[in-house]
Amino acid sequence: MSSAAVTHDDPGQEHELEFEEEVPRAGVLTARLGALVPLALGVFGAVVSFGLGLGSLSDPGAGLWPFAISVAMVAASVIALLRAKQDDDVEAFDRGILPVALSVASLIVYAALLPVIGFEIPTVLLLVFWIKVLGKEGWRSAVTVAVVATVAVYALFVLLFAVPIPHLF
Repeated sequence: MSSAAVTHDDPGQEHELEFEEEVPRAGVLTARLGALVPLALGVFGAVVSFGLGLGSLSDPGAGLWPFAISVAMVAASVIALLRAKQDDDVEAFDRGILPVALSVASLIVYAALLPVIGFEIPTVLLLVFWIKVLGKEGWRSAVTVAVVATVAVYALFVLLFAVPIPHLF
């Protein structure tokens, strides 16, 4: 990966500096694994969303758009899997995978809590976790943004659009 920085040491002249960052490369196995994980998640999402009911374009069911996204995810994963041998620009897994893993785990917990206690409490908790823990922001901004965003989602989807999602109020 390279990025360029432009400096203005002399008025009227621009100097471009190159910064090279050495990124450890991974092999074909990592490329395949990187395609298989979203493939499995996409298939799982398609099965679950199909079970929710697809409906039609004029009368969409709860699973229509999650199904469409899952199918797109499967298609992208299949393409990545087919190109895994030719792809030489795959980075090796390192400590940078931890925030991604925590994000996925938190979404799984969110999805499990949603039908049990509604979306308000899990949404606030998820956003606080993402903003405070993963984003390393302060408590005040994390709680404020989480509550305001949850209220906005509630107003938009529950009150305005009357979407039948589990909610407390």
